[in-house]
Amino acid sequence: MAKDLHDKFDHAKRRFEQANDILGFDLANICFSGPEDELRQTRVTQPALYVHSVIVSELLAEQGVNPHSAAGHSLGEYSALACAGGFAFETGLALVKVRAEAMQTAGTKRPGTMAAIVGLANEKG
Repeated sequence: MAKDLHDKFDHAKRRFEQANDILGFDLANICFSGPEDELRQTRVTQPALYVHSVIVSELLAEQGVNPHSAAGHSLGEYSALACAGGFAFETGLALVKVRAEAMQTAGTKRPGTMAAIVGLANEKG
């Protein structure tokens, strides 16, 4: 996850270094080398997605690709806010870290799963 960006762009390397400092663990190593079960832990997955999204947004901006608006759902809201300049990368990642740890703890205390229902017909009435 994001190894291609890390290997090609110094900017991506710097962001991962910052992330490692903020998170207190080696996010780059987990993203690039696993183990996959650790990457799937919410406390790691959410920061990884945020870091990747922000890196892509910043690399696009360096090429002159700047969106007129940004939106996200759930965790994506943090990436959208960073993309829109609502807060700095570091601030967003600190928030995502707290969110991810809280969700990891909640999921450990009350295990569950998510499901989607697709393809139901609308009721006529």
